[in-house]
Amino acid sequence: MGREVVDGQKVDIKRKLRYPKLEFDRLQMYFGKPYVIDLEGVNGSITIKMPTVGNVMMYGEKLFNATLSIFITNTTSYRLALWDSGIDWNEISDFELFCMLYKKLDNGAVNLMFDNLDFSKFELNKVMKDNVEQIVLYNKEDDIEINEDVYQYIHQYLQEVFNIFPVEKITHSKTMKEMYIRKDRSEFEHTKEDSEKSSIQALISSCVNHPGFKYKLNELTDLGMCEFYDSVKRLQIYESSTALMKGMYSGFVDSSKIKPDSYNFMKEI
Repeated sequence: MGREVVDGQKVDIKRKLRYPKLEFDRLQMYFGKPYVIDLEGVNGSITIKMPTVGNVMMYGEKLFNATLSIFITNTTSYRLALWDSGIDWNEISDFELFCMLYKKLDNGAVNLMFDNLDFSKFELNKVMKDNVEQIVLYNKEDDIEINEDVYQYIHQYLQEVFNIFPVEKITHSKTMKEMYIRKDRSEFEHTKEDSEKSSIQALISSCVNHPGFKYKLNELTDLGMCEFYDSVKRLQIYESSTALMKGMYSGFVDSSKIKPDSYNFMKEI
């Protein structure tokens, strides 16, 4: 809660909870090692599996993405729907949004990402922690609890795996809020049309038709999604660093103004 001046008076303004960026073992993610979330003081544990390109293809990208988006989205992505429901996207957390959406999760898609986790068994509860009332999702049958902390591990881990980081735009300006909502309304139909397109198919097509991509089409089905997206990014870095090196050696690019990391295709990504 912060304080801002509105109409000449200081008033309390509820602010969206900011959660710190979590660190994950990228090597384990790359090799598809299951990730276990087992936090102290929280009932039960949750294991995230690494879906393969073949898993997503066989299940259906559209169906899979509809569930994935619920785990990785933020309040900015839903600001128009929230606003029309009387909720300010700047004042609720991503976890609160998830608690509104979790019943829409497709169990088949969930099973590709989690080990024995059934969201139809979860119910929304309120608990007291440090004398503060908090909301949690609780599965009484399996004694599994998802609170803000657990959710953030799921949320950020899947963002890293699928290389999807939704833009967040938070404001407490009434003028800016109205501008964003008008913009969202005008772009709604266009965004709806774009959502029907396959993003994975476009990436696969680009890669398998590139002479430097080592996987054949029939080999991609067993490739973990983290490894696949890493390959896509590495190929892009290789192309840009190679073009830069050629420009430097040809004399068309001034190397004194370029950081060495810019032409290192083996750098961390």
